[in-house]
Amino acid sequence: MPSEAKVPAPAPRCPLGNEYRHFAGPHLQNPYPFFARLRKEEPVTFSPELNMWMISRLDDINAVLNNPAVFSSAGAIASGDNLVAEARAILGPGPIIHDSPLNTDPPVHTRLRRFLQQGFLPARVAEQEPRIRRFANALIDAFIHQGKADLVEQFAYPLPAQVILAMLGIPMEDMAQVKQWTADLFGLIFGKAPAEAQVAMARGVVESRAYCTKLIEQRRREPREDLTSELVHAQFDGDVLKTPELVSLVGGSLMAAGHESTTAQLSLMLKNLLEQPERWELLREDRTLIPKAIEECMRYEGVAAGLIRTTTQEVELGGMCIPKGATLLVLFSSANHDEAHHEAPERFDLSRENPQHLTFGRGIHFCMGATLARMELRVALELLLERIPELRLVPGQDYGYHQNLITMRVIRHLHAQWPVS
Repeated sequence: MPSEAKVPAPAPRCPLGNEYRHFAGPHLQNPYPFFARLRKEEPVTFSPELNMWMISRLDDINAVLNNPAVFSSAGAIASGDNLVAEARAILGPGPIIHDSPLNTDPPVHTRLRRFLQQGFLPARVAEQEPRIRRFANALIDAFIHQGKADLVEQFAYPLPAQVILAMLGIPMEDMAQVKQWTADLFGLIFGKAPAEAQVAMARGVVESRAYCTKLIEQRRREPREDLTSELVHAQFDGDVLKTPELVSLVGGSLMAAGHESTTAQLSLMLKNLLEQPERWELLREDRTLIPKAIEECMRYEGVAAGLIRTTTQEVELGGMCIPKGATLLVLFSSANHDEAHHEAPERFDLSRENPQHLTFGRGIHFCMGATLARMELRVALELLLERIPELRLVPGQDYGYHQNLITMRVIRHLHAQWPVS
């Protein structure tokens, strides 16, 4: 008897998922009211626009993050299958970016993280504070006498890049090029770049690979006191990193990812503290509130919309049956406002005790750069409060919200002003 033809499974019936628009409109400008509806009505929903299952409740997200065997990180970075032929030919065979802690599961993830985390131990990070203060002060020096600035472009954009480039031993004059290569890489692996832009982005990625390869070879011959040299010469029980792995870690995990999210979070933090002047005034009067303010800012409006995971088997989550091989977007920004875990989550509250959040993730993929990022945010805030205490936002401005990656919601501008004597 002939076998019956397999009938494709029907699309899940998820009215709110069908309604969701990730890249434009009210869900981009302020997604939190919609996420509240999701948590209440459809905590696990399917978005046709993203072709992903969206997970909105903290308990369900924790279940995902704490079970990497079922919810894999291997699909966290696009393979490049959707690229145009010319871009694919420029990039060459294989993945756009080699294995990194972001897109691997144990044991590969464990091995790579072991190498990378040596540069981000608390004692090592603490050594960076004088350098961060020097960079931040120099940036403020450049605009303080003007009485106005775009705090994204003139402060939040360059500061984290300067820090990570200095740690890697990359010359500051290459920062603009590194920023462009970062945009090229992330545009290909996370974004929805149009066909005509993919070719230029692919060339940028190839240029970045060549730059990192040259840097790695230089450090093999002449080690310096920088993180690149440490990675090149590190070994554990005879195990060393191969050149493609080093290119991925230096060029992707550090040179690119090592500044982009901190820039975005610094911008959002300053927006939320300045948007209501009484928040800024409270910090002026009591600097001991700065650490708590940083954590509440990351809970209230964290840069990380979420992370991507792929199911390795059929699984039930939030009352929904999710098939094997499905892509999930775990909504950190929704979990940070989950009423079941945060009292009055829509209220910005500098007196909130222990404002926990998922901005740095959780579980085995918790961000290794969290300590460094927190230090950069703290130093930036301390110096702005000290040097420009009367800082105010220009009223009525458009912050330019956009999703530069599926997983990151950012602003392009933050125009501020202050009196100049």
